[in-house]
Amino acid sequence: MFKLRMQFFIVMLIICSLLTIGLYLFIKFSFKQDFWHYIEQKETRFARPLVKDLVANFQLQHNWLWIDDWNDYVAATLETETREYMYAQLKKNQKEQVELMPDRPMNENKKIHKLRELRKETLTESETQAARDWRQLRRMPPMIALKYIFLLDEKKKLVAGKDQPLNEAFLIPLLDDGETIGYVGIPFNPAVRDLQDADFAQGQEHKLSLVILVALIIASLAAFPLAHLLTKRIHYLVDQVNFFSKGKYREKVSLKGHDELTELAKHLNNLGEVLEQSEQTRRQWVADISHELRTPLSVLQAELEAMEDGVRQLDRNAVARLITHSQRLKHLVNDLYELSLTDLGGMTYRKNTMDLVVLLRESIQAMQPQFALQEIELKLQINDEPVIIFGDQNRLQQLFVNLLKNSMQYTNAPGVTQVALKIEQDHAIICIEDTAPGVAEEHHEKLFERLYRADSSRNRTTGGAGLGLSICKNIVAAHEGTITTSNSVLGGLAVTISFPCQTQPLSKKDN
Repeated sequence: MFKLRMQFFIVMLIICSLLTIGLYLFIKFSFKQDFWHYIEQKETRFARPLVKDLVANFQLQHNWLWIDDWNDYVAATLETETREYMYAQLKKNQKEQVELMPDRPMNENKKIHKLRELRKETLTESETQAARDWRQLRRMPPMIALKYIFLLDEKKKLVAGKDQPLNEAFLIPLLDDGETIGYVGIPFNPAVRDLQDADFAQGQEHKLSLVILVALIIASLAAFPLAHLLTKRIHYLVDQVNFFSKGKYREKVSLKGHDELTELAKHLNNLGEVLEQSEQTRRQWVADISHELRTPLSVLQAELEAMEDGVRQLDRNAVARLITHSQRLKHLVNDLYELSLTDLGGMTYRKNTMDLVVLLRESIQAMQPQFALQEIELKLQINDEPVIIFGDQNRLQQLFVNLLKNSMQYTNAPGVTQVALKIEQDHAIICIEDTAPGVAEEHHEKLFERLYRADSSRNRTTGGAGLGLSICKNIVAAHEGTITTSNSVLGGLAVTISFPCQTQPLSKKDN
């Protein structure tokens, strides 16, 4: 059990470790990408008017030859477009207030304060951001655009501006109907360059590594008790199986819960009940078989010892008695062998189409002399119209002979045994019934059990070992049929057999 617990622990630890490492890599990558994207958006936001104007001019000229003085163009575009953007945002949904604003230059803080006084409410986020953008532009040194911003074509070759290392600049793509026509390059400022040098990133990675390490330790500590909890319940099930191996079928295991292990415990308890019942049946079976075999052997031994001692003479009568007892013993052994074959699936069946009427007549004709000797009349209610079934002729004949013998052995003389055949809903129904004595209804369900005989109501003087009906039941089941018993209107027992029949006519070859 320690091995299983260790296996659970290792598996859970590996899973937790993989999940934690995967989460660490994902967070690391996501943080780096998202943070760098944020920096890029912040650094390149002021250049959006320039990008818009470059695309518009390229759509008119279809080249970059129209650019004369790059620095003047950048400065003019940024200032004009930013001013227009700011005023567009400020005029949105407030035309009457904007008209009251003076045309003379005014400090941005005064403009915002004036607007708030006019509206008597707080500016929207977009309005405030527009003012901030304008302040940022006004505070920006005049030469920054002239000195650092550059233009590349679609192949990233320099078109205008000062050549800068591409790995140290943000590149803003210029798109015309989804096609890249160039790039606007904005070099990193010193703060971003220091950030890229990993001082900040390394600090964040160290903190993240510490968190991951603590998570792995917690996972390791939690994996072992969880593994112990799982294996503890499995240990109860193992104990139950050990009880079964020792023959202790009455031992029960109790697991609380609603999971698969609880269901397994219930099935094991049910299995214990079945095994206990099977063991009792086996012991009873062995005892019954021993008794059935001992009886004819004891009679044979007594007869032989009497002849040896001179009590009985070795004559024809004595030999006949010995043969009778030996045949009974042989019949019992053959029945046991046949029954074992049916249980193990070793009984062979060679099925083909046949006429059930012909088969029944042949079986009855073979048993007619024996019925006559026992003073039992054998009546037939069979039409001449063929009834086609698919089955093994030899096994079915064995079935009918066993049933007729059973009726003959358990019917008092003078008596009657009646055999009838009819068709009901594509099934051939065979009914074999006899006269008294009958069988009580509480015994009907047990008549097909092995070695079972209703001795209180049936004659045991000429009866068998109680295996014939068990063999008959297995033969019927092999032909996809059913067999039942009931009280006969004649005063005895009625055995009803049902076989599926076929509609196609019987060929001469099969007949």
